[in-house]
Amino acid sequence: MAKYNKTLHLIASKLGISDEEKVLRKAAEFERLLETKSTAGSNITDTSRVVICLDLAASLYGTEFDVKQAIKYSGLRPTVYANSKKIISNRLELDVDRLSVAVLCASLQNSGVQALAEKILEQYKQYSKELDMSLPQYVCMAVYQACRISKVKVSKSKIIEKARLKPAQWNKLEADWSQFADTHFAVKKRGKKEVKNSIENVEENVPMEVDSSKQEELIETFEPYEQWKKRMLDSAYSELKELEKTQSDKLKDMVMSPRRSPRKTPQKYSPYKSLNTKGSVRLLFPIESN
Repeated sequence: MAKYNKTLHLIASKLGISDEEKVLRKAAEFERLLETKSTAGSNITDTSRVVICLDLAASLYGTEFDVKQAIKYSGLRPTVYANSKKIISNRLELDVDRLSVAVLCASLQNSGVQALAEKILEQYKQYSKELDMSLPQYVCMAVYQACRISKVKVSKSKIIEKARLKPAQWNKLEADWSQFADTHFAVKKRGKKEVKNSIENVEENVPMEVDSSKQEELIETFEPYEQWKKRMLDSAYSELKELEKTQSDKLKDMVMSPRRSPRKTPQKYSPYKSLNTKGSVRLLFPIESN
């Protein structure tokens, strides 16, 4: 049996695959390849990396592998283990269905931003050479920035889901990429003053065409001020005289009658008063005398 890393052999024995020589050999090969590749941006420990390499090697040869025990020995949560496995698989170029700009744009139905997204991704690759631009989070971020610059509506939640990042991780990555994209790819907006000045210059340069016949008609129909003033005063005086005449006619036709105030007739007999109140009983009703 060939000599392997102690950690690799120990974990393989705990997982029950220590007798699978080809799996151990392939896992050791994966581990050596990972050492040559950049591990920037990942928090994968040596133990978890060994476990994931064994998992990938076992799945490659179709060997039975206890994933629950592997997650336990890796010290990672199931979701973190799955994401780490995807990252290592991409770095080892084992995932044939690896996410690309073209595939993502097609799934989001935004193929119009594919060229710009590829330019952003390539430019950022030159800007930060230690990162692996084939990882899904960078592909998703390039497409998202292309949609933002091109003002194309896209579902941000779907892109974050494709990137397999937490919201906090996405926000941090978005801040860096937005600054980079605005610096290298965003179109500068023209100020309001520049637009206004350009419009004024165009208006000054374009001569105003006026029909000569219409201009002559306007000059001929122009009325002097004194004539206009006299005409307006005469019209006002005539209207005032007609108004006074109609008001005087109405006053003549009106018949004014004095208003008479109503008179109250006193009651002959009051139920509350009697003619002689001294030394007598007050009666509510008068007594008729026979």
